[in-house]
Amino acid sequence: MSARVPRGYALIGLGRAALVFGAVTAGSSDAVAADFYQGKTLTVIVGYAPGGGVDASARAITRHLGRFIPGQPNIVVQNMEGAAGIVSVNHLDKRVAADGLTLAVPGRSWYIEAIVKRPGITFDPTRFTYIGSPGTVSATGFIRTSTGIKTFDDLKASSKTITFGALGATTPTAMAPVLLAANGLPVKVVLGYVSTSRILLALEQGEVDASFSVGNALASRTDLFGKVVPVVSTGSTWPGVPLLRDVVRPSHKPIVDLVMAPDSIGVPLVGPAAMPADVTGILRKAFLAMAADKDYQADAQKVELPVGSPIEGSQIGIMIGALAAAATPEVIAEFSRLAGVR
Repeated sequence: MSARVPRGYALIGLGRAALVFGAVTAGSSDAVAADFYQGKTLTVIVGYAPGGGVDASARAITRHLGRFIPGQPNIVVQNMEGAAGIVSVNHLDKRVAADGLTLAVPGRSWYIEAIVKRPGITFDPTRFTYIGSPGTVSATGFIRTSTGIKTFDDLKASSKTITFGALGATTPTAMAPVLLAANGLPVKVVLGYVSTSRILLALEQGEVDASFSVGNALASRTDLFGKVVPVVSTGSTWPGVPLLRDVVRPSHKPIVDLVMAPDSIGVPLVGPAAMPADVTGILRKAFLAMAADKDYQADAQKVELPVGSPIEGSQIGIMIGALAAAATPEVIAEFSRLAGVR
């Protein structure tokens, strides 16, 4: 195994280091901020249907963010599901004014679509205005115990093909199991689910055997506890469960870096390109203040959002820029080839 520090983990370190940077650079006059936001409504567009992990994360943020914006604007949530968050990003890119009154939580992996140059994607993720992220997350492959599989070795030895329900083709929900299949495991991906909650419903009903999803996706589905087991992960959440990057061949490790990027960045709050610097500063400062608030943290923990290590908005832009720069034509070609394999 290479001694190189995995790009995904390097991004995690950069994100955590950004808290101090953000506290210094995100300042703006409270009086100016109050004048701007007083009596106004801030709309936050969520790129997934209600009830899933992204929606739960977005609502934990929006329940508290307004308290930390001087002028305390009313915050409303608008769900705009479709194409694993891409519909909401296209709307943010093409139709939203850069005035600080409309933001979005599109999801975890939408920017990968642009980085790997998927057909029909016209937005540039390096141009958006990033406000902040609660922090890094970890994704895990869960399999129904009724399949008889309890460990990764059981999965490798299975004579039955295990179906994973997934969102878009380039989301971790699809790409992680595709990487398993490309490395010889009996795995098949079923696309077409519009939210993590729909995948978990399919998992409960036996429509699919497995799901590769972030930890908070199961937080509201206690009825699934004991009915599924973790077999592979992108982080160290589960002792004894192997990491995805350790079970793929060396040539696929750069692909794992792309797949893991949404874990490194988490669930970012995003604004349109070219937002005014003063308004951006107001929102970034408010986001960091919210992230340190005990009431927010208690709410965030209920949906298993990370607490205590938020990522400041300007650092998210740097992280996404680094991903885009590292996506060589060879890496993009292999990623796209795997994304087309079901």
